[in-house]
Parts: sequence; structure tokens; C-alpha cells
Amino acid sequence: MKKLVISGSSKLYERALYWRGYFEGRGYEVIDWPRPLFEDEDLLAEEPPAPGLPLGRLIRPSDSAYADGMTKFYQQFYKHLDQTDFHFVMNEDKNGIEGYIGPGTIAELTYSIINNLNRGHKTEIQLLKMPSKDQNCYDEVKFWLDQDWIKIYRRPTGKKATIPVPDNRPEEIQAPAELSSGETVAETSEESPEPSEHSVPEGEILEPLPKHSFFDRDNRSIDILTCNKKCLKFLTPEVREYLKILSPDFPAWFLRYIAAPEMQRLSTVSMVNIDYNALYQLSGFNNVLQHSIGVALIIWKFTRDKKQTLAGLLHDIASPAFKHCIDYMNGDSEKQESLESQTEQIIRNSRVLMKQLKKDGILPSEVSDYHVYPIADNDAPGLAADRLEYTFSNGLFLFDTWDLEKVKYFYNNITVLKNENDLDELGFRDQSVCAEYVETTLPLYAIYNSDKSRAILQFIADILKSMIISGYLSMDDLFAMSEREIIDWILGCGDKTLSEAFRQFQRATTIYTGGISKKNCYCTNIKGKIRYIVPLVATETDDEEPSAERITKLSNKINRLVKAHLEEKGAKYVGFDFDFKPYTE
Repeated sequence: MKKLVISGSSKLYERALYWRGYFEGRGYEVIDWPRPLFEDEDLLAEEPPAPGLPLGRLIRPSDSAYADGMTKFYQQFYKHLDQTDFHFVMNEDKNGIEGYIGPGTIAELTYSIINNLNRGHKTEIQLLKMPSKDQNCYDEVKFWLDQDWIKIYRRPTGKKATIPVPDNRPEEIQAPAELSSGETVAETSEESPEPSEHSVPEGEILEPLPKHSFFDRDNRSIDILTCNKKCLKFLTPEVREYLKILSPDFPAWFLRYIAAPEMQRLSTVSMVNIDYNALYQLSGFNNVLQHSIGVALIIWKFTRDKKQTLAGLLHDIASPAFKHCIDYMNGDSEKQESLESQTEQIIRNSRVLMKQLKKDGILPSEVSDYHVYPIADNDAPGLAADRLEYTFSNGLFLFDTWDLEKVKYFYNNITVLKNENDLDELGFRDQSVCAEYVETTLPLYAIYNSDKSRAILQFIADILKSMIISGYLSMDDLFAMSEREIIDWILGCGDKTLSEAFRQFQRATTIYTGGISKKNCYCTNIKGKIRYIVPLVATETDDEEPSAERITKLSNKINRLVKAHLEEKGAKYVGFDFDFKPYTE
């Protein structure tokens, strides 16, 4: 795997996270990129931190630790410049300056050029774009370009790209052959050199945008309350009213993505997987497709960015029937991320989605990982569109936590704030509203990791695995059949052990909990995912500069409630009072 280093302004950290995800999606190992200094970060560590990971308090130039931190940062960054195969200069526009390149980035760029000229290195050096002529570095950069020491990067939206994009993907996930190349859609200035001979993989080749792109010609909204499009038929009137709250503006271009068969399938997938027995008396059904639409609408409202919005819309496309039960089956009960790696594969295999992305000039790798967009997703306990949406919709449609007016009350108080790592994050304007939100939602989060929920999810996981081992189901079936169809298949499969166990599960109204495994019953020792949110609240400093703090720092009551939630221990063993031994290979 070829190594890549990204240079640029650390103040554009979010864009650096985007570019890291962008290149990692193309098979590169990104070994360094621009980021602020954090108090708890090991700056000399061989392994870089995960994108977006909160690493402690931000170190500012006025701090005593700043000089030592910057020294270590320079040592490690220049060491990585010695090791890299590609040096990508992320000279995004900044402060109204086109293609901004600061003094630090020029020094890094010069270092890579000298490595190539005097030390025998063969680092390929790419700039995102030509800097504006009013920058001091313009003449020098132009000279380097004229000597072919550096190149302007052409993103792979045409026939060729100046960075060779390795196609390490297995055959089965490459794009269909009909995605033939068209003319290059240039994203650089006229002074850009011709691209090199390296072609991008078929999956990255897009035909040129029409004179009026899809977004331009269909830049209109629909009324979600009355729209009768077939792809929205599954939405109930209450769900439509809820989605209208999330974004009164429902873009018409959403519809062509929602209509894809891979998306429509999600309308039969449960959000919580505790729907199918008598332990919980849920008030309705919340499915993954309406959750995905809700996430996209939240992102759209706060960003108006189509790529981020699509990443949110498509983020759960890899969810099979019995979504998180499959994570339990895969041994991933605590993180529940075992299927996310299939997202890009499913997008690339979808003729409808690939055709639409091609028409809109968007690469599948730009929308296949919503983790790179902080408004869409971030690490707990931060508030992002995904976490906010399922808290609203599960509470509204399943648990009667609130009604539409209460959702509107909380949602209208949401704004975009800067968190401890200087990243955008959803938060609340008012402390009292935020405190009420946390106090209301903590009991909801307790359900997800409760003894009853863990018993249900692990039992369904064991039944499904037993069905697969016995040859009655395959993993492909989980992506083709609805949950109701699979339940009918379990009950009528002909294996009385499996069908009778599932019938007893459906009728169960109590579970076993204890410190030891109980004989002659279904019993499991499994940990679940601890879910909770500690939102930001807008505050003001003495100099009236906007800032934000976690609600736990502002309210002792909420801090105590959150601590109690995190310290709550479930039973070591959970299960049902009927005998069932899962099948093994």
C-alpha cells in the first residue's frame, strides 16, 4: 500500500479529514495530515490517530505546552515526508484567498522537492489547485510546475488523474462496465499541465456533466406531506409531519436516490430489532429507510452540502434484515459496526445509484463514509445527525417519549457549534432546553443496553446463525428478504428445534437474569453498546466571543445523571426460560 502525506492549514482540519477519507478510499495509507495540537495526543506515535477522535483539550499558541508540541509535530511530520510516496498539498480556499498556501506548507513543499532533487527520492507531489496570483508563493509554484517538479491534481472525474489510483478492490465490487469514460471535467486552472498516463479505475470514471446538471435543473423542493411518489408510499402521515420538522425544504433530488432498490429494501428493516416478541409493547414500527431520510434532512438543513447529505442518506445501506442482530452474530455487539465496510460495495453494485452519482458528478467514495463529516457522525458523546435522528424517531414512533410538538421544541433549539477539537458539532442554544433533552433521553438510551434488549438481540442472532448453518438461510437472503418473510421462513423451515424455540421467544414475557448461567434454558453472556449523548451548549466568554461547553460542565444534576447511566451494570447472564442450544459449525 502506497503512503500519502497531506499538507495544508491545520485550521482546515475538517477538510483534512475529508481528504484523508478520500484517499484512503482509493487504497492509500495516509500517514500524516494537518491537524491542531491536542493535549493528550502522542505526537511521536508511529500510528496516527483515527480521524475525528477527540484527543483531549486543544493546545493553543498561548499555552506553555505549545512550543514542545510543535517541535514534536515538526519532527514527526518531516519524518513522514521522508517516508511518503505521494505528497498532496490541500491548498483549499481560505479567508477569501484562492488556493491558499501558507508559509508552513511552502516549507513542506520545498522539502519534498529538495528530497527529490538532491536525495534520490521519487515522491510524486500534487497541489489541489493553482494558488492565486496575489500570493507571494505564486511565481515560485509556477516555476516548479513549469519544471514538472510538481503537478496540479485532477480529481478522478474524467478519463485520467495525475495521481495513480490503485485499484485494489476485489473484482466483485468494481463498477459495472457500462460506466465508460468521458472527457475530463477539469477542476484546475488553465495553467494546469496535462495529466499523466495513469488512468483511474473504472469505478471512478464519470462522464462529463451535462450543461445543466441534475442538481441545477431539478433544484426544487417537494411537499413531503402530499407527495405521492411511489418511493415514499411507505411513509405514514405522522412520519411525513416529522420529516417536515427536520427540514421544511425537502429537495426533489433526494427522490432518485431513495427510489433505488437497495434503499427501498431498508423500509422493511427495523431500527431496534426488539419488535418481534412480547417483552416490549412498542407503539409502532421505525424502519431504517425513514431513519436514513431523516438523517439526510438534518444534514441538509445545517450544511446545504449535497455530498454530506448523500453520505447521510446512504450510511445504513449495508444494513441487512435484523440490522444489529447481525452485528451480535458477527461478535460485534459493543460497537455494532461490522457491516459498515460493505457500504461502498453496495453503492458500486447498484446500477440506479451509480447512474445517478455519475450524472451528478459525484464519486461513490465521496458518499460512502459518513464518518468523515462531523455533522453527520462523530464519536460519543457528541451530538450528530445520526444520533439525533434515531433519538427523535425511536422516541416518537416506538417508545412514546415525546410527540411532534416536543420534537419541534428540541429541534428548533439546535445549532452548529465548535467543540473542544474546533470541529463543527450540533448542539443547543439554551442550557435549560439541553438539560431537559438529556434528562428525557437517558431512559431511552438505557433501553438499548438493557438486559431485555441484549437477550432479544443475541437470541435472534443465534437463531439466524443456526438457520444459516443448517442451510435454511444464507447471508444473501438477509439482504433480499424482509424481516417478516424471514420470521415466516424460520417458523416453517421444517426444523422443529428452531421453529419451536422461536415460537417460545415470541410468547416470552419475562427473561432470566443472574450471575451464573442457568441450566436447561437459553442463556448468554453478552455485552451491548452503551449509548448516550452529552451535547454542547452555546455560551459566551467575557469578551463575548462565541463558545460552547458540554452540558455536564454546566449542570451538576445532568452530570450526576450521566454518570449514573454509565455506571449502571446489567446482569452477567441473560436469557429465556426455555431450552435452546444454538447450532455450531
